[in-house]
Amino acid sequence: MLLVSATTKRKLWFSFLFLSVVVGSLQAQENSPYSRYGFGDLVPNQPVLNRGMGGIAAGYVDYDKRYDLKDQYPKSQNVNFLNPASYSKIRITSFNLGFEIDSRTLRSPAQAEKFTASSAIISYLQLGIPLSRKRQIGLNLGLRPLSRINYKIQTSEKHLYPDPSILSDSISNLFEGTGGTYEAFAGIGKSFKNLSIGVNVGYFFGTKDYSTRKTFLNDTVLYYKSNYETKTSFGGFLFNLGVQYQASLDKKTKLVIGAFGNLRQTFNGQQDIIRETFSYDASGAPFPIDTVEAQKDVKGKIEYPSNLGIGFTIERLDRWMLGADFTTSNWTDYSFFGVKDLVRNSWTMHVGGQFVPDAFNPKGYWNHVAYRAGFYFGPDYIKADGKDLNQLGITLGAGLPVRKNPYTNQFTYINVGLEYGKRGGNANLLRENMFRITVGFTLSDLWFIKKKYN
Repeated sequence: MLLVSATTKRKLWFSFLFLSVVVGSLQAQENSPYSRYGFGDLVPNQPVLNRGMGGIAAGYVDYDKRYDLKDQYPKSQNVNFLNPASYSKIRITSFNLGFEIDSRTLRSPAQAEKFTASSAIISYLQLGIPLSRKRQIGLNLGLRPLSRINYKIQTSEKHLYPDPSILSDSISNLFEGTGGTYEAFAGIGKSFKNLSIGVNVGYFFGTKDYSTRKTFLNDTVLYYKSNYETKTSFGGFLFNLGVQYQASLDKKTKLVIGAFGNLRQTFNGQQDIIRETFSYDASGAPFPIDTVEAQKDVKGKIEYPSNLGIGFTIERLDRWMLGADFTTSNWTDYSFFGVKDLVRNSWTMHVGGQFVPDAFNPKGYWNHVAYRAGFYFGPDYIKADGKDLNQLGITLGAGLPVRKNPYTNQFTYINVGLEYGKRGGNANLLRENMFRITVGFTLSDLWFIKKKYN
């Protein structure tokens, strides 16, 4: 069998090192007050290729039956981890890596001020392997973030005394939160003629660290500063099922209908609850003075909501693809240590497609590029101010094939995407505009091929 070549190893290592450096320098700059609620700001859960088409994924599968059951597959394959039924069509080992940078601007309709912050993350790492081309069984291993929590907000208020002869004092409040959720998963898919089924089994884990620091400002009396902080860690197994059905409309056109989702699931968690007075050292770092209350390893349960997505794609071989998805999440199921949050049931409509000018034109690189566009809309799952937080996004993307290395079975494909989105409106306390750049690398190689000649 063929092992991974030195060239492929260098590509994987260079890509991972580059993205790690960039992410480390930018990730902490995000500051979104909406990440205070639920599990935080949800990371887009589609591969970069699908994001360029508005996020359609339920009926998407990267597969060309013309090369089925052969010892070759003349291009890379993008793996759709959102619907594990697509794993059954993996024909070439593919390493997929996604990366994104986004810039967000927060505005309040009541004030002219605005706040802009940028952040960057690795969207996913995954490795798709064809376990059996003949039996149409594929395996996928991956790691990806699901949500992010990062906010730091300072406010001030007046403290009024019952006795009007006593002058009011000012109180400074610092609200801060960090954390997020992640999933390490393994999935398998199997085809039965036109029907494919698959399952992802993942370990869901994450942290929340919320604190409120109060400073009492008085000209004559020194008051200690107070800190109310709760640190939570949690985890558990998450199961996601998928199904796809493929039908031929004519010799070059196919329809794929798909669905994916998970049931409501329960995770275990533990909390550290801290109530203390504190001060700041010379470098500005807080240090405790006196502990008022401390509880360690408080056990609790987290209820994860059920999710469902259905959709379809229609593809004209080597030419175009159109599709649509409808996804919904039952966030009324959600609770954190028995406490409900300011969340609501949500849904999103995704519509998009791609177009390839001339896939077999030997001249002109841009004839081989897949050009993509799409949009999405629907209410967000957060309902912080009692009003729906509607969101709308427009996406553009491109699939860029890279020249194949001669005398090898290695293929490289680069997906890029642009996204502009809005969350909230004049009826909300805050509205958010977002611009996101996404890049995905697909590095493919034929493994486990028996040699015909020694």
